[in-house]
Formats: sequence, C-alpha cells, structure tokens
Amino acid sequence: MVTIMWGRLLISVLAAYALWFFTFSTRLSTFWLRLAFSVAALVLISFWMRDRRLLQGFRKTRPLSLLSGILVGLGLYLLLLAGYALLEPYVASSAGEIYLLRREAEPLYIALLLIFTSIGEEIFWRGFLLQELREALGTSYALPVASLIYSTVHLWTMNVPLMMIAFIAGMVWGLLYVRTGSLASASISHIVWTELVFIIA
Repeated sequence: MVTIMWGRLLISVLAAYALWFFTFSTRLSTFWLRLAFSVAALVLISFWMRDRRLLQGFRKTRPLSLLSGILVGLGLYLLLLAGYALLEPYVASSAGEIYLLRREAEPLYIALLLIFTSIGEEIFWRGFLLQELREALGTSYALPVASLIYSTVHLWTMNVPLMMIAFIAGMVWGLLYVRTGSLASASISHIVWTELVFIIA
C-alpha cells in the first residue's frame, strides 16, 4: 500500500513538471490557455488519484476561513511588494518577464482564468499533493517538501525570483490549508493574490 502511494505521488509530480514545461516552454496558443489546460489536467489527476476525499477540503469551509483566505492573500501581496522594493535592482527584469504575459489576452479574460487556475492549483498542490505527503511524512515535513516541489516546477521559466516566490506562497497557502482545513480558504487567498498581481495592482 505504501509503495502504491509513493508511486501515485511520483507519477503526479512528474506530470506536474511535464505540464509546467508545456505551459512555460512551448508556444502553442497563448500562455493563458496553456496554463488553463495544464491546471485542468492537474485537477483531473487529483480526482483520479484521491477521488471524493478532495471534496472534504471544500466542505470544511466557514466564514472565518474565507476571511482568513482574503487577509492572507492581501498579506502575501504586501510581502511581495516589500520584497520587490528591497530587491528591485535584482528582480526588476524577472518581474518584467512575468508582466509581459498580460499582453497575450484581455484583462477580463485573464481575471476569469485566474479564478479557475487558482482553485485548480489549490486542488492539486494542497488538496492532493500536500495532503498525501502529510499522510506519508507528517505535516512538518510535508509542508516544505510540497512547497519545494511547487517551487521547482517553475524551473522551466529560468526565473529564480519567481521560484522563490512560489516556495514562499506554497508554504503560506499550505499553512493556511493546514490551519483551516479548508481548500476554499487557500483558493480564495490564491485568487486574491493572483488578481492583485496580474490585474488590479
């Protein structure tokens, strides 16, 4: 049984690396459609591997969990701004590469896709991968391992600041999920953060 679980995890993680390679290193269609496709594939993998247990993460949602998600998303964005202000000479070009992606689609289209992709990413990264790792390793080991994997799938971007942000965000959303038991809370935080980064601010 343990071997089967590690096999499922390995297959899922390799699929995530392949999908992020497709998203960031190919030119088929627009970046936003490639991202939506990859996230949809990760959601399907999550439900295939973990079945209905994933839905428990949405059933445990309370109004306070949703408020926590909003506040954590805002806090994470402010942390990003502070980091940018401190390290601007070193990270400005990397940030510029990310913002160039906004030219590929209309803001409303991107905003709607970000809602879908934020929820989908939380289903895979926290609802499936982190939860599986918690059951195998315990929470204290699972959180950094899941966040490291979430960070390194962005390796294809060759953007070190983005990978560092992904690690920090993975830790924050992982802790939020662990503390609230709610995937909706982590999803709302992810939505708030991405909408602020790409659309609003």
